Amino acid sequence: MLNYLEQLAKEYNMSKENVLSIALNRYGLVIPNYPDNRIRFNLNMNGHNTFFAVCVNTYLESPFTLKDNMIYLEDAPIGVVSNIEKDTCTSTYFRNNKQAITFNSNSRSKCVGCKFCGTYSLDDEDSIDFSTKDNIKNYFEDLLGKNNIPSMEQIKDVTICTGCFKTEDDLVKHLLLVNEAFKELSFDGRINYIGSQLRDHNKIELINHEIEKFSLFLTIEKFLDREKFMRPEKASLTIPKAKDLLDYTKSLGITSTFLYILGLEDLDTVTKYFTYLKDSVNKFPIIQVFQDYTKGQEKYRVPEAKDVRYYLEARKRINEIFAGTSLNPEYWECFRSLYFDDQREAGLIRCKKK
Repeated sequence: MLNYLEQLAKEYNMSKENVLSIALNRYGLVIPNYPDNRIRFNLNMNGHNTFFAVCVNTYLESPFTLKDNMIYLEDAPIGVVSNIEKDTCTSTYFRNNKQAITFNSNSRSKCVGCKFCGTYSLDDEDSIDFSTKDNIKNYFEDLLGKNNIPSMEQIKDVTICTGCFKTEDDLVKHLLLVNEAFKELSFDGRINYIGSQLRDHNKIELINHEIEKFSLFLTIEKFLDREKFMRPEKASLTIPKAKDLLDYTKSLGITSTFLYILGLEDLDTVTKYFTYLKDSVNKFPIIQVFQDYTKGQEKYRVPEAKDVRYYLEARKRINEIFAGTSLNPEYWECFRSLYFDDQREAGLIRCKKK
């Protein structure tokens, strides 16, 4: 396997570490008798440090194993692991050197219905009540204090990533409530919403008027057969509707992009719809490598996506689609990424380092 991945790295003009990172996301880890099915950790490969959140023992054919804080690819050691912890569904977590916070404000762990998702299988640590302004303020004041951060002025981004609300109106009220709380905490950064429930143009205009720096990260995740894989609230957003929505938000000056899970559809489908949506976004799409949160989810991976080559070819095609734009991935935004921050990489000269 190592020789094969090294061959792919040469063929696609990428670093070996980058290809290994993508493969680790795709396959996950085998750790005999390990009690948890998902962990987070830092991995050092030849001086290149990357943060991972991967599945454990859910794909038993994985060539990656962990022993004594060393990850092995079959019998070859590839990197040293540190700061191992159980991956749980938490209310908040930091990214980008604690300049960005992901805020799970509507209990994602209770959101069930999309076949490829695994959040529901994680331990519930996101059951705090964020329905009042005071609760939000008190929580964030405590969070900043515990992390030695003087104030919300040091935070550049808060990304609101939630389970589905009952209605779009409930979502809008919540976004406005969070914005009011953050203003009182002197937050001057950007509020990003990850989801697909914000669709009404009048409500979008209201949000855009009230929230000075607002971004829409639309959870498309899959292009075809959406009604077979997603809960109805999400599947009702067709791809043409998604394009119209992105076109509209972009026209308002809102930072607009979409999330996609790579591995559920063939390469021609990926190429077709990324091309279709390219001119509708003003931010590079956030692309996640499909992971098996449970053993049964491997059946959703298309046959060609079982091979690491699929992900490298998809990345090559997506780069070519966006080659005529100024858009680049942000490496810190995704823990299941197709892109890794590697200064030695020659194959992605378009991407900037944040």
